[in-house]
Amino acid sequence: MSLTQMRDIVCECGATVTVHTADSINGERHPHMRQAVLDRTLHTFDCGACDKKLVVEKQFLYVDLERKQFYGVFPDADRTDEKRCANELVAAWNHALGDQAPLSVRALFGAGEFRVRLCFGNEELREKLVLDEAGLDDLSLEIFKAHVLAERRDLVEHGTRTLRLDRVEPDGALSMLIEQATIPPRMPWLALRTERAAYDEIAARPWQELLRSYPWIAWGPHVSFLRLTLPHVDGPRPA
Repeated sequence: MSLTQMRDIVCECGATVTVHTADSINGERHPHMRQAVLDRTLHTFDCGACDKKLVVEKQFLYVDLERKQFYGVFPDADRTDEKRCANELVAAWNHALGDQAPLSVRALFGAGEFRVRLCFGNEELREKLVLDEAGLDDLSLEIFKAHVLAERRDLVEHGTRTLRLDRVEPDGALSMLIEQATIPPRMPWLALRTERAAYDEIAARPWQELLRSYPWIAWGPHVSFLRLTLPHVDGPRPA
């Protein structure tokens, strides 16, 4: 089941807005909440006093038993505390379906088939849902982003922090959005169409080989190109 609660937030105009937020989301049982993630409307509200759009960044768990997804979502600001967030997610996984769960539960849901991932911000969660639905691999995608940005230095020079997979086109091309390095990160909705062949070439390589070549791209349940650009995160770093 999904767990939600009412909370009060204060708008910049000073008005108090009562909103409905999720502590956990069951994407299988509540597809409207999964759709809210895809529509970028989850935890987004309007202030009745000034009409300003309010976005609540909070920690929650996203689970979809049918699609084998177990994602821990944390505010983007918590990216600097990667180790704590990863440990909390792994503990939640072990309790629900991992080592501490009954064998019958693990066998029933096929625990070994799940993708357990740490996400920072709703956009990172959305990207995981989109790529999983399209049958893509997040490790290969994050390495692909590094290749694209290495070739497009103009994007980096104009403040691009990373690229976000928005959708997969009917012809297989990847439509990426530019995420700018602002606080908080800003999405100006500038689309970048990238051909599928370069991604497929990366995805065809064994994941063990990819991790040997790009040890900084993943640590524990966290897979992200941003691990390259943020020197304070835990785990392997580039030589």
